[in-house]
Amino acid sequence: MEQIIDMLSYSTLFKGKTPTDIENALRTIDYFIKSYKSGELIFGVTQKSEHIGIILDGSIEVQKNLASGNIVTLLNKNKGELFGEGSVFSDSLTYPSDIFAKSPSTILHVSKDNILHLISNDSILLSNFLSSLANRVLMLNLKTELLSYRSIQKKIAFSLLYLMNEFRSGDIIELPYSKKSWSEYLNTSRPSLSRELKVLVERNILFVCNRKIKIIDNAALLSILHD
Repeated sequence: MEQIIDMLSYSTLFKGKTPTDIENALRTIDYFIKSYKSGELIFGVTQKSEHIGIILDGSIEVQKNLASGNIVTLLNKNKGELFGEGSVFSDSLTYPSDIFAKSPSTILHVSKDNILHLISNDSILLSNFLSSLANRVLMLNLKTELLSYRSIQKKIAFSLLYLMNEFRSGDIIELPYSKKSWSEYLNTSRPSLSRELKVLVERNILFVCNRKIKIIDNAALLSILHD
C-alpha cells in the first residue's frame, strides 16, 4: 500500500493531497493494479469503456486506426497521468482508440462509479480530474491541427511555435521530450525529422543542439506554416 500511495502522490488526480489523504481515499473505493509489457494492449476499441487508468509507472500510447489503413499516434502519456477518462464519461460504449503500453508499465484501474465517488466528495480531486480532462481535449485539438499539415516542415514549424508560446521561452526552446518521441508525436520517422531539421538549419531558420533549438528566423518559420 505504501508503494502505491507514493506512486499516486505524483499523479494528476491526487495533486495537492497528502499521503494520508490518498490512503484514506483508496480505502473508500475498489480498484485493481496490473502490469503490462511494452507494446501490450491496455484498452482496445472492442472493449467496453468501464475503467480509467492511472499510470503508476511507465508510459502509454493512444493510437487510432484510420479508414485509410494508417495508424496515427494521438497521445503519449507518462507516469502520474490519467487516460480513458473521456471515453468512460462519454456516451460511447467502447474505447474509441487502442491504448498500448509504450514501455513496461504499471496501471491502476478504477471504474467510473468509483471515480465519481472520489470526486463528488472532494473538491480538490474534482478540480484535478476536470483539469486532466480539459488538458486532454486541448491536446487532441492540437493534434488534430497538427495532422492537418501534410509536410514535415509544417509540422515542425507548428510544433516549435506552439512550444515557444506555451513555455514563453523566447527564441530558444528546450524540447520536453527526445527526438524519437518528437518524431512519433509528429507521426513521422526519426530519420525524416532529422533530415528536415537539417534543411531548416542550412536555411539558417533554426539552430539545433541536442534538445535545444534556437529559432533564428521566426518570420521564415511562420511562412513555412502558412504557405
